[in-house]
This record gives sequence, structure tokens and C-alpha cells, in this order.
Amino acid sequence: MLKKCLVEIWKCEPQSLLMAFGLALMEAFIPLGSALLSVLLINGLEAGADYKSLLIRAIAGVAVLFALNAVRGWTYRCGLPHSEYCNDLVEWKFDSKNMDMDYAQLDSAAAAAVRARVQNDYDWGCGAYFMIPQFQRCCAGAVGIAASVVLMVPVLSKGDFWRHWSNLVFLVYTLTILCISSGYERRIQSMKEKQKALYDGQSSRSNYLMRGGITYREGKDIRLYHAQPLIKSALREKERDQMVEAESRLEQRAGFWDGAASGILMGGAYFFIVLRALDGALQAGSVVLFASAIYRFSESIKIWSKGRSEILMNARRMESSFDYLELPDVLPKGHGHISGEKMKEGACIEVKNVSFRYEGTAKMALENVSFRLSPGRKYAVVGMNGSGKTTLVKLLCRLYDPDAGQILLNGEDIREYDPAEYLRQFSVVFQDFCLLALPLGENVAASGDYDDDRVRLCLEKAGFDRRLSRMENGLKTSLYKNIDKDGVEVSGGEAQKIALARALYKDAPIVILDEPTAALDPISEHEIYSGFHRLVGNKTAVFISHRLSSCRFCDEILVFHEGRLVQRGDHDALLSEADGVYSRMWHAQAKYYEDSTFTPGTSTPSDQKLES
Repeated sequence: MLKKCLVEIWKCEPQSLLMAFGLALMEAFIPLGSALLSVLLINGLEAGADYKSLLIRAIAGVAVLFALNAVRGWTYRCGLPHSEYCNDLVEWKFDSKNMDMDYAQLDSAAAAAVRARVQNDYDWGCGAYFMIPQFQRCCAGAVGIAASVVLMVPVLSKGDFWRHWSNLVFLVYTLTILCISSGYERRIQSMKEKQKALYDGQSSRSNYLMRGGITYREGKDIRLYHAQPLIKSALREKERDQMVEAESRLEQRAGFWDGAASGILMGGAYFFIVLRALDGALQAGSVVLFASAIYRFSESIKIWSKGRSEILMNARRMESSFDYLELPDVLPKGHGHISGEKMKEGACIEVKNVSFRYEGTAKMALENVSFRLSPGRKYAVVGMNGSGKTTLVKLLCRLYDPDAGQILLNGEDIREYDPAEYLRQFSVVFQDFCLLALPLGENVAASGDYDDDRVRLCLEKAGFDRRLSRMENGLKTSLYKNIDKDGVEVSGGEAQKIALARALYKDAPIVILDEPTAALDPISEHEIYSGFHRLVGNKTAVFISHRLSSCRFCDEILVFHEGRLVQRGDHDALLSEADGVYSRMWHAQAKYYEDSTFTPGTSTPSDQKLES
């Protein structure tokens, strides 16, 4: 997995790894360079070198060290933006996957589970932004180890190395200390992994609840109903505190052992070097060189060991991101093209024996549904909650494929068409539509480039013109304050009008409106209904609503009940069927206006039946 991560970083931004490696070289060589300069000066003094020669050595050494430090600073400052940019590119791949994957896959339980893993892993710290400096530390440690060994070998090789008992003792001593230190580092990382596993079970809950506390939409209810104690208890603060305390103790032990290991190793090294010096095998400069080399060797071992543990842990955490990027599409991709000439004549959609069930549920959302939408006609789809209305819209737009049956567009199975080309044939206002925290004009056009006059016309048709006239920046006004502090907050009804204007701007041959007036006031709702034909023109239109009085202007009404199409016809024909679902729903709603005994705040028997 580590190789896979580094290859991905190299593909995104190779300069980030190159600069990290260059910085690692500087980090490894600069401390040893200082030691070498000291050795040159001490050996020169011991050999009786003149003042001028020593001064030249000192100036040259300082100049080299100054240049190396300058290069290190430059490399760090130049490499940091590359690391950030690389991290952005890697995360952008994840965001692109979210936007481009099949909606059916995006909405699946499998994708949700992987997304939860990704979020948990990122909460603990992973990604290219962390991996690049970890890669640098690993390289710095490895280069430091190699350079230190190169500097120690000449010192150790003076005299009869293998016959000198102190050399053998020192090697065994050093390796023992390093093995213990490395083993303890692995133990620390293992304990951290266990802590992460314990915390992951709470992470999704914590992320959700904490976001609710700082988001103004949820924040109103939390404060109004004094739900802070509930949220704090749900966060399991006691368990979190226990884990933080355990982690703190772990870090304290790690710090103690790091210091102890360094002290023991350095003490043994100085004892060894003193013995060699007493034997006359070493000059004063060699003593300094060996002491510096063994210190850098010890530090490099720790840097490498810690960097290795961190980068391997990061790679394991990145596995969830790669799993998400490799999720396959679940809808087959057709390559057929939609005839523009046929679409000009009108869009004809035929649903033939369609059945569909959501993943993980036993109940059919739609079962054996068949009907035909003729070009240019207006249809209303009605039914109680859970009757399959919104599911039908998702199938018509091919966000899902039916489990059985076919959906045909102008006589061709929609699975044969190119998905992107097929989606361009629909303008939809979903019940749970989304507006972005971007300028108003871009929201309507769903693009950074748009026709101002056309956007204004669509907003006027949707009834947003009066609100637009009060916006100082007009179409450049940002919605919401997530990005722009000067953005405006629009009401639910205003947002619905903008979503409707967006559907009109797209100017697709098929228009689907799923509860398009749910948040509108009665006057605005009446304006939409009375101007519905003017809004959609001669397009094929599907209108979903719970307010049956709004369906009278449609050419035909489709009545759904428990996933089945149980009635169809115009308003008068359906109302004449006294025992039909439509008639019962109509009279239940009319009861509010016709029954003089109705008291606000109460419900009629019919309403109670519908609510059940």
C-alpha cells in the first residue's frame, strides 16, 4: 500500500517527493558537516597548523554550512506549496469520484461504509500532506544512518578491530539498545492503532453531532430545545477523556524511553571512545568525530524508525481512500445517441412492467408499474407518502436501473443511451433540491458562464424577480455565507423559486417537478399553478404533489398506492370513482375547507387514516 500511495503522489506532483528527498539530504548532512569542520580544526591544531591555514579551513567550512542551510530553507519553503497542492490533487480525486460515480453506487450501503472509513481515517490524520514529510523523515533517517556508519568505520578500523574486545562489546551494546528502542516504537504505534480502533466506533457519531452544534440550521433547534446535555452525553465524553488520558501516559512513557535510550547509548559510546583513546589508537579529532557520528547514528535510527512507523500507518489509513476510488460503477453504460429530430417532435416515455426495490429493504418501492407519457402532455403523480412517487422520478432520470421491466425513450431502452446525453433531456426540481453557496446567476445556470438576460427571465417566470430587484449585486449576489461573508440567506420558498428557475434555464424537453411549491406561500403557489403551461410550454411535464387541487390543470393524473399504479385519468374521472384512492384523498383534504365543525389543531378521521 505504501508503494501505491507514493506512486499516486508521484503521478499528482513529482516535485513534492523530489524536494522532500532533497530536504532529507540536507537534514542528514548538515549536522555531520558541523562535526567534520570541528575535526578538521582540532586535527589541525594537534598537527601544529599555522593560523592562516586554520582560518581558511574555518571560513570555508562555515561558508559550506551556510550554503547548505540556505538551500535547506529554500527547499522547505518551495516544497511546502507543492505538498499542499499535491494533497489538494489527491483529495480532489476523491471529490471527483463523489460527483462522477453512479448515483445508485453513491447511495449504496457499501459506498456509505467506505466513506465512513475514509472520514475516520482522515480524522486521525492521513493523506499526502502528512505522507510527504513522513517520506522526508524516513529518507533523512536512512541517509543519516548510512553517513554516520561511513564516518565511524575509519575510527573503528584503526588498530586491530576484531581483536579489540571493546569493539565487539560496543557493537553488541549498540545493537541491543537500538533493537529495544525500535521494538518500543512499534509497541507505541500498535497501541495507537488500538486506540484508533476503539475511537472509530464513536467517530461517525461524534462528527455528526459536533457539526450539528456549529451549523446554524441545526443550531436553532439545539438551543431552543436545550439539547446540549443530550449531545454531550451522546458524544461519550467520559470515554473520550479516558482515551486521551491513556494516550497522554503513552506519550510520556515514549518520551522517557527515548531520552533514556539516547543517554544510555551516548554514555556507552563515550566510554568506548575513551578506552580507544587511552590505547592511543585515536587522535583528539577522531574522538570528536566518533562522538558526533554515534550521536547522529542514534538520532537517525530514531528518526527513521518513527518515520517508518508513521508512513506505514498513514499508508494503511489511505487504503480506505483507494478502496473508495476503486468502487466500480453499477449501471451499464450505453453508447447510443438521442435523435435531436425526434426530441423536437416531443419526448415519449414508456414505462413497461417496472419493479424496483432499494438495497437492504424487503418491501418493493415500485411493483409492476406500466404507463406512457405522450409528447407535450402534462401529468400529475399523486399518492400518499411512501407510495413510490420520488422513486419513479429517480428511475425516469436513470439514477437507478429497475430490477425488472424497461423504460423506453422514443421507443429505445434508456440503458442503450449514453448516460450523460440521456440526463441532458431532463429538467428536474427534486423535493430535496440543493443550492450551492455560489452567486445566484451561477446557481440558476449551473455554470460559471451564463446569459444574464435568460437567467433574469427564468427567475421572473419562477416569481423571484421582486427579490432579485432588492439584491444590490444582482446575479452576482452569493447565496448563503459559507464562502462569502456578504452572501444572503434565502428562505425556503425563495430557494424553491431559484431551483425552479434552474430547471427552466436548462430548457430540457422533459420537465419533472417533485413538490415544487411545498415551501411557497399560497399566492406564489397560485402564480406557479396558473402559469404552469406558460412555464413548461409544449414540453412533456410530470408534476408530483400532495395538494390534489394543484393537479386539476394536468392532462392526466397517475395515482400510486404502496408502489403500484392503481388509477389514472383526469380529475373528474378519478373523482367519480367513489371508492378510489384519489377520491378518498380528495375528500380528506376538502374536509378541512368544507366541514364547519372543523377546529384548527384537530384532525378528522379521514386525516388520521391517511397519516397512519
